[in-house]
Amino acid sequence: MDSFVPKYAIITEYIKNKIKEGALKDGSKAPSENALTKKFGVSRDTVRRAFKNLEEEGILTSIRGSGTYVHVKKSSASKRVAVITTYVENYIFPRIIMGIESALADKGYSMQLSFTNNKFDKEREVLSDLIEKEDVAGIIMEPVKSALPNPNLDCYEVLKEKGIPVIFINTYYKGIDIPHVSLDDSRMGYMATRYLLAKGHKKIGAILKMDDGQGHLRFSGYSKALLDAGIKNTSDNIVWYDTKDENDISVLSEHLINRLKGCSAVFCYNDRVALEYISFLSKQGIKVPDDISIISMDNSDLAEYGDVKITSLRHPMESLGKKAANSLFKLMEDPKKDVSEELITTVVERDSVKALKE
Repeated sequence: MDSFVPKYAIITEYIKNKIKEGALKDGSKAPSENALTKKFGVSRDTVRRAFKNLEEEGILTSIRGSGTYVHVKKSSASKRVAVITTYVENYIFPRIIMGIESALADKGYSMQLSFTNNKFDKEREVLSDLIEKEDVAGIIMEPVKSALPNPNLDCYEVLKEKGIPVIFINTYYKGIDIPHVSLDDSRMGYMATRYLLAKGHKKIGAILKMDDGQGHLRFSGYSKALLDAGIKNTSDNIVWYDTKDENDISVLSEHLINRLKGCSAVFCYNDRVALEYISFLSKQGIKVPDDISIISMDNSDLAEYGDVKITSLRHPMESLGKKAANSLFKLMEDPKKDVSEELITTVVERDSVKALKE
């Protein structure tokens, strides 16, 4: 998975943060290639790629025989796009970023990468900086905790007033009219549940994320599939969790045991949660798929990570990134154009779902 992390982009962000903090001032010498290769454990080519991006953005300038210096030129801003995701280090994010960068490069644009760690205060900090500098042509943004009331909607309104186009990826905020490129999460939840129903499962539980909009939409699809099959009381077998629980759902052990008791199958919010849940079940002596079946979403590398390979709905990571960038270009040409797109993919079958006999 680490092979997909754009390390040059992390170096780029590191240098920008040093400039912002005042550790690197206009006219000062940038860290050497040798120092950066040792610090980040990368090749000189990776560092040079980061330097090239920063030079194209007008942040660094190279002087033959002397070195590379901080020299901010705002005139290059019209060919730079800010890309802001919740995380970057692993899972689906590196491939989404790769797709975005590929589409931007095709049009001669560079990428300014930032991360919010799915926190509102960090989101506000990043957006406020973009508003103050007005030095990007557009923004591709993954919303923070999109199911919760967002205290930063005023920042998005200011960006709209300034004519800076914004595209949301993966999810969106309902409280503001900004286009998005994402999965059709309701439909995907429906497809996952229908798949389990077709395998003979009737008592189907779900583990879903409460503070991101995708979790609510996937619940909607899950519920509709069960109701269409004549199965009622769909809320009795749900375990809701939030962002801080995602890497250790064992903190929800009481709910995992009591609310999913008797379920022959469980629909998990994503592969990360599915892997955590399978580990939790193993400690209880419960085997997948012999005792319980699991289906999840994203078809990430994690779906093939453990002893049980997870059946999962595919996330078109790079394709979604490219579509988001191309939608932003359309919005640059026509700010009133409806460029929202919701994608539907397919189930990738592996070993975690058992077909029940009638």
